[in-house]
Amino acid sequence: MFRTTYSLSSFTERIMLVDDDHSIRHLLNRQIATFGLETDQAQDGTEAMELLKNRQYGLVITDLVMPKMDGMELIQHISKHKPLTDVLVISGQNNSHNFSSLIEAGATDFIKKPFSIDELKTKLQRIFRERRLFNDLQQAQEQESRSFLGLVESLAISLSEKDPYTHGHSKRVTDLSLLLAKQLTDVDVDLELLRLCGMLHDIGKIGVPDNILAKPDALSAKEFSIIKEHPDRGTYILRPIERDAKGLTISKVIRHHHEHFDGKGYPCKIKGEEIPLMSRIIAIADSYDAMTSDRPYRKSLARKHALEEIKKNAGTQFDPVLAKKFISFMQNTVKPGAAKASSRVLLPVVRRNRIISAN
Repeated sequence: MFRTTYSLSSFTERIMLVDDDHSIRHLLNRQIATFGLETDQAQDGTEAMELLKNRQYGLVITDLVMPKMDGMELIQHISKHKPLTDVLVISGQNNSHNFSSLIEAGATDFIKKPFSIDELKTKLQRIFRERRLFNDLQQAQEQESRSFLGLVESLAISLSEKDPYTHGHSKRVTDLSLLLAKQLTDVDVDLELLRLCGMLHDIGKIGVPDNILAKPDALSAKEFSIIKEHPDRGTYILRPIERDAKGLTISKVIRHHHEHFDGKGYPCKIKGEEIPLMSRIIAIADSYDAMTSDRPYRKSLARKHALEEIKKNAGTQFDPVLAKKFISFMQNTVKPGAAKASSRVLLPVVRRNRIISAN
């Protein structure tokens, strides 16, 4: 496993600043110049669209309230016509467009005025670091498995940095998935492929803003809908590796790890054995780790109670055969805490209808 720290000055992609207030553009330009980055400026969305026709930008930093074309229209235009360009919204006006609606429109993240230079720098570092990792992943198609695993773990680290509660989650889910797969004596499971799927199962959450992942209380319906997009986002991220059979399998497993055995999951509402076996395995491991992890507003479930929830949802949410095997080996062979590090992970949702999800 490795982690590479990039300085902002190492990025060559240009940034566009869009704000009708010249003083704000000047301030942003001066601050960003200290990071070693170059900018172009536009005073509204219309000017920004003209610049986008003639040059590729890695990032557009935009205000929301502007004449001619406002920030929301610009975000939607970029999302449709320049999907590889990230958008960072900096605005003091967030009443007409709430945070969730901005992300839904295609923004990458949001900073509210007034902001500090450290806050801006941190946002830029994360955005550009993840862009670099995505590019590295695309270029790794022909590299050996060891190099690819390193990139996978780097992406997992980037995700865990967004919220301390996600730290170690993918590794624990991977370990539990492998333990469950080894109980299946009547079917052959590619353990190396399952290991990759486990490490990558939440990779689509890299596109989910910090404000949602780290929210200290229950998510709104709109925020939860954004979270539910992560299986499809993960598939989109992994498109470069879909050219071979192994890559295509990984992509499918990740896309369907939130499907339910009864067909009431997401994103495709497929059911039973239509769901890939590895997706069904990861679904159980994912939910178990989520239930047995703390969040700021509620304590984790004891292992006994988490296993009871899996048993209650066998045949509806979970594959009943896999659920039975998981419960059996967890009760008989795995000591409490054996597959669980001390770090915290992502919010589970235990709903009134007894459906358990790691979101």
